[in-house]
Amino acid sequence: MDQRREARIQANQSVAITLFGDPDVRICARIKNVSGKGIGLVLDAPIAPGTALKMELEDTLLLGEVIYCRTDETRYYAGVELEHSLCGLGELSRMVAAFNSEMEPLESGPQRTHAMVDGGHEGHK
Repeated sequence: MDQRREARIQANQSVAITLFGDPDVRICARIKNVSGKGIGLVLDAPIAPGTALKMELEDTLLLGEVIYCRTDETRYYAGVELEHSLCGLGELSRMVAAFNSEMEPLESGPQRTHAMVDGGHEGHK
């Protein structure tokens, strides 16, 4: 009997992964399945449980932690619990570029200084 709380969606997508450590290690993997709180990855080498990682997809950045890793036929299968996700990064990038281009004329124009002039009291003692 399957004791999972959420349904898993089968997938077959390549993903670039950064394993956080000293130093960080970048590897490639394949997403096997996805649920609301986790991702199953197929890997060429094992990853230690507790390892924090970053997954980079087309327009999305996912942060998670390896919960378990087991041998799966000739490869390895890792269960990753998702902690954070950032979606729509392409749109965010376009918005930042548009904002920067709007700000450039203000930054490259003449700089104004605001000096206080007390013209009514010059020369008076």
